[in-house]
Amino acid sequence: MVGKKRLFMLHTMPFVMETIMGPLQREFLKDHPDVEIQTMLDTSLLADTMAAGRVTPTTGARLLNYVREAEHAGASMLLLTCTSMGEGMAHVAEFSSLPTLCITDPLVKEALDLGRRIGIIGTVPTSPAQIIAPLVAEAERRGLRREDLTIVVEVCEAAFAARGAGDAATHDRLVSEAAMKLAAEHELDAICFAQASMSGTVHADPGVPVLKLGPSAMAEAGRMLAAM
Repeated sequence: MVGKKRLFMLHTMPFVMETIMGPLQREFLKDHPDVEIQTMLDTSLLADTMAAGRVTPTTGARLLNYVREAEHAGASMLLLTCTSMGEGMAHVAEFSSLPTLCITDPLVKEALDLGRRIGIIGTVPTSPAQIIAPLVAEAERRGLRREDLTIVVEVCEAAFAARGAGDAATHDRLVSEAAMKLAAEHELDAICFAQASMSGTVHADPGVPVLKLGPSAMAEAGRMLAAM
């Protein structure tokens, strides 16, 4: 009997692992009975990245170690759910034969399918840049220049603090206000929430599509595994 394909998930926040990705994983497994999911969690990856303001060589090396450990454990692929570590994953992928996917990659494709004027909202300072870099790279693959894009960013650090304190209502209110502000002040084709921790946010309708991390990544992981 042929064993199941193994999708490894690397998380940096328990909240994302349990509350955001947990329900998506359960639905994914219903549609992909030939796949099993294994979980890796290291909160220090995000903490150290936030403290440094970027993915450092040391943190990047640790990320590579997780990819290698997953490969040694028989992973078919690895999905990283942390936006702030996206830059590190882009480099790590060059040093491993294991297929990897960053949660941001399918999101930027969705955004550019909607247009060239994109708003990005984050609750930690390191996350919007990790949307912008793959967004620009994807635009270039489509024959666009950076100057062809309009990208506006809003960071709500108070929302992150509220989430950490268990105050989901304040988190959602602040993120919602930021979305409404961006839509009112700029002519946008889409707004991207820059972190998986924001994907469960209850927010007002800003009048433009709001793209959230998670569903598109699980769908892309399914396509990648099906092709193996």
